[in-house]
Amino acid sequence: MSIDLKSYREAINLDLRFVPQKSTSSLNDLLSYLAKEKSGQQLLSQINLEDEEYSTRELIRALLTVRPSGGVTDELVAMIDSMLQQELKHKTITPHQSIATVEGNYPSKAKVSVWNGDISTLKIDAIVNAGNNQMLGCFVPFHNCIDNVIHNASGIMLREACATIMNLQGSLETTGCAKITRAYNLPSNFVLHTVGPIVRGREPNEMDKQDLRNAYESCLNLAKEQGTIKSIAFCSISTGVFGYPIEQASELALETVNNWLENNPNTIEHVVFNTFGDETTAVYTNLLNQWK
Repeated sequence: MSIDLKSYREAINLDLRFVPQKSTSSLNDLLSYLAKEKSGQQLLSQINLEDEEYSTRELIRALLTVRPSGGVTDELVAMIDSMLQQELKHKTITPHQSIATVEGNYPSKAKVSVWNGDISTLKIDAIVNAGNNQMLGCFVPFHNCIDNVIHNASGIMLREACATIMNLQGSLETTGCAKITRAYNLPSNFVLHTVGPIVRGREPNEMDKQDLRNAYESCLNLAKEQGTIKSIAFCSISTGVFGYPIEQASELALETVNNWLENNPNTIEHVVFNTFGDETTAVYTNLLNQWK
């Protein structure tokens, strides 16, 4: 059973403005700190540092990926926040207002954009993360999935907030449902976490289609309920390792979002479909050009 926003809003300080902590520690200090933890020791014992050349930053990312929630100290938070805030200064940040809306016959074209970019560098009210039913982020080191990318750029407190929610819920997340957290060190303000259907190796059935619709609708409904979100960026839910065919998923996403916008006027003002790749970008563009 999935809990509602009222059940966890205060527990994760959702309405509190994020202020990054500051530290003068170096990357090597952070690496040493993480390497001493149990999860860090286990990971480092499994990879051969002599055969593989990992940078300090790559090792930090891997150690944070496998690190379970809990046991977070102010010192650790400050070291990670300082690292991510420094990296943020050297990234190209894209304000969502700078992305052109689409052309063609799509009914909600004035509110919708397609953007081939890195969602973790998008300045927007909320971004959508496609996670698994544990809702804690990816635990596979060096994995470049959207879940890992977002958690890595946000910082350690994103997993902590997700863990707080899931502990309150007491069960795995239902496919098609969504949760919301602050975005911490990301340029966005919030992260909407949802679980799409897994259809790897087969054709989507009617339940899969409804689950995917529910994932988009749950994010939009939650954004509306939060109260301040006016812009939102969707990743291509379920089309990665979950195996949903891109064209079918994209068509369903466009239809679902359009219907929601028409049924909820004066709420979300801008929806960005983050395609992150030429293939998905072409699919969305073609669908929008052929919309009837």
